[in-house]
Amino acid sequence: MKKLRGLVSLVLVICFIFSASPVAYAREYGSYLEAMLGFMTEMYYEGFTEEEALTAALKGMFSQLDDYSGFYDKEETKIYIDDLNNTYQGIGASLESSDTGIRVVEVFEDSPAEKSGLRPGDIITAVDGKSVVGMDAASAATLIRGESGTEVRLTIIRDGYQTDLSIIRGSVTNKSVSYRIEGRIGYISIDSFDKGTSREVNIAIEAINKAGIKKIILDLRGNPGGYVDEAVAVARKLIPEGIVTTLDYKSENYNDRVYRSYGNHPDYIIAVLVDENSASASEILAGALEDSGAGFLVGQTTFGKGVFQNIFSILTPEAYKKYNKIYGTNYVTDIEWMTYHGVFPEDDEIVGSVKLTTGHYLTPRGRSINGIGLKPSFVEPNPSTPGGINISRVAPVNENVELNSYSNDVFNAEKILKAAGYLDTADRFFDDKTLEAVKKYQADNKLPVTGRIETETRNKLNETLYEFRRNNDKQYTKALEVLNIFSD
Repeated sequence: MKKLRGLVSLVLVICFIFSASPVAYAREYGSYLEAMLGFMTEMYYEGFTEEEALTAALKGMFSQLDDYSGFYDKEETKIYIDDLNNTYQGIGASLESSDTGIRVVEVFEDSPAEKSGLRPGDIITAVDGKSVVGMDAASAATLIRGESGTEVRLTIIRDGYQTDLSIIRGSVTNKSVSYRIEGRIGYISIDSFDKGTSREVNIAIEAINKAGIKKIILDLRGNPGGYVDEAVAVARKLIPEGIVTTLDYKSENYNDRVYRSYGNHPDYIIAVLVDENSASASEILAGALEDSGAGFLVGQTTFGKGVFQNIFSILTPEAYKKYNKIYGTNYVTDIEWMTYHGVFPEDDEIVGSVKLTTGHYLTPRGRSINGIGLKPSFVEPNPSTPGGINISRVAPVNENVELNSYSNDVFNAEKILKAAGYLDTADRFFDDKTLEAVKKYQADNKLPVTGRIETETRNKLNETLYEFRRNNDKQYTKALEVLNIFSD
């Protein structure tokens, strides 16, 4: 039982630091919590280490606060931060489970996987000789990931034939932004607000400015949020001078923060596409655009996550005792020790991290949208995805392509063909399957059956794309309709 007392003291200190109501009862609950942890250690059939008991206690404490707070051990923290930073060490492919193995859904552009010839539709049956048939995609991804510069051998099935593919792992960065210019309108899609998102948006804005375009469709549908600073940086490129958002902290230890835009950019008219999965940082940006008058919302009422979180690194019980004995203060996070005592805990003195909801944010006009969301000025149904293709993300085919071509124009043509039911997979490579799909499309549309995508076929494919947008994405269509009311 003695070995659990340090753990209990840390739990009580966390209660003291982060929550007002348990403070009065912390000492009273001390013996009860110690007894409860002792009971758990004694009775649980598998047994567990002191560190596992600490992790269980911290996870239980923070996960019960709300849907967004929680404790992460050091490995979980790394995965979470890598996800936010949109980078990891691996091959660069998204995967899903299938009956015959792990199916490759997407191969990221310029990734180690793409350079080694992995393609969407490939079925991975083994990783370094270990079968992944029957395994879930996340577990298989763990086997595939590894340090940059190391090799992983995938056994894959393609077109019914089995082969081995060796890939040298590297640092993979998933792009969170895509953009294009069509006529006099710019389109920017942001999947999430990760580290570097604002830099990607800057590239899009520079291209739009260079073309002299003032009308933009900003697609935030399905964007779950991310870093507030990244959303603010994007807002500063788009809205006039004024407030972007205000972060209202619950704790008096933190000053409320008001983010402002400086208006040092051209004036834009922005149609913001949102849906019920647009949340958090994406709602900060959407709310700023709406309240500032720079934009209008189209789609469905947003998620309504009007609170924000901070991440704190938590000391081990041993480190807590060590510094408490020296300084006599009850701090459990590295930021507190660094701020108040100039102490920088070592990596082995950190047990993990806590993601904690610390306040709520307000739009420029002072609106709190938590649990409410943002209601669009133009409510339109969510889009459908013919052939599993998000049609608004598909760009027109700009260049002629033919057998053995490998390019984004091939990719866009394949997506149009897949949406139209002519092709099963889009992978940027104009292979024999793409050739046959093009021939059938040409025959059905009374075009010369050459198997090549030249001017006439390219124009027809783009007509098909525009028709799909009109019929399957009413939100995108409404955005275009409203923007076209305004002069250039």
